[in-house]
Amino acid sequence: MGYKSKIRMSLGWIYPIVIFTSYILAIIEWSVRAHLIRNGTEVNQVPFITYFIVALLFIVLGIIQWFRYRNWIYPVLGFIFGLTISQGGFAFSTDNDFFWITYFICFIILVLFVILNWSSLYGHERFELNSRRLFRLAAERIYETSDGYTERPYSAGTVKYTRDELLGLARYLYAKCITRPFYLEDCICLAFSMNKSLIVVEEPSEVSNIILDHNGNLNVKISEKDYRDYRERLSFDQLCSSMANVFIRFLDYYKNGLESRIITELKSAK
Repeated sequence: MGYKSKIRMSLGWIYPIVIFTSYILAIIEWSVRAHLIRNGTEVNQVPFITYFIVALLFIVLGIIQWFRYRNWIYPVLGFIFGLTISQGGFAFSTDNDFFWITYFICFIILVLFVILNWSSLYGHERFELNSRRLFRLAAERIYETSDGYTERPYSAGTVKYTRDELLGLARYLYAKCITRPFYLEDCICLAFSMNKSLIVVEEPSEVSNIILDHNGNLNVKISEKDYRDYRERLSFDQLCSSMANVFIRFLDYYKNGLESRIITELKSAK
C-alpha cells in the first residue's frame, strides 16, 4: 500500500462534500415540490427542508472542529453560517420583509467575521496541510506495523548547525506555515500538528514537535492524536526516526541555500 493512503482524510474536505451534497438535496427537494404543485398540492417550491439540513450540518461541523482543533473560530463560524443559511430558507420561502432583513444582517456578519479572522483561518489551514505533508513524507518508506506509541521524546542523535542557521530555518519554516517555532532557553521547538490548531497552541508539548538544542541534539515528539491519524499503526520508532531525517534534510537544504527544495519536497507528498 502506498503512503498516500496511510493518513485519514482532513475535516476540511467535509465542507466541499457538504456543499456538493446540499445541491443534490436541493435539486431532489425542488423536483419533489414541483411534482406536488403539478398535482394540485399547495406547497412552496423553495427547498425549505434542505436549507435547514445544511444549516444544521454546518453548525455540527463547527462543533466537531472545536473538539478537534480547539480553535473557537470554527464553532462560531459554523453557527453564523448555519444561522445565515436557515434565515435564507425563511427569506426565500416567504414574502415577509423581516426575514430578508435578518438574512441580510446575518450575511454581513458572516462576511465581516471571515474578513476579520481570515489570517487565523488561512494560517490554520496552511499549517494543517503542511503538517499532513510532513507526516506523509515521514511515512513514505515505512511498511512495518506495530502499535508501540510512547509519549517519551525520541532521541535522533546529533546534527551539526550553528545557532544562526537554526534560527534562520525556524523563521523560514514559520514564514511558510510549515512549523511554528517556540524559542526556549536552551533549544528551539518546531511544532506541527494535524489536529490541534497551531494558532492556539501555548506550549509545544501540546502537539508534535522537533526539538533542536544548542548542542546539536535532535529529539522528536509525535503526539498520540497525530499518530492515531495513520490508518495503519506504523512502527513508532521508525516513524520518529524518519521524521527526524525529514528535518535534517530541510536543515541541509537551508544551510546550502536551497530553501526552495523544502517546498518542492513537501508538495511532492500528496
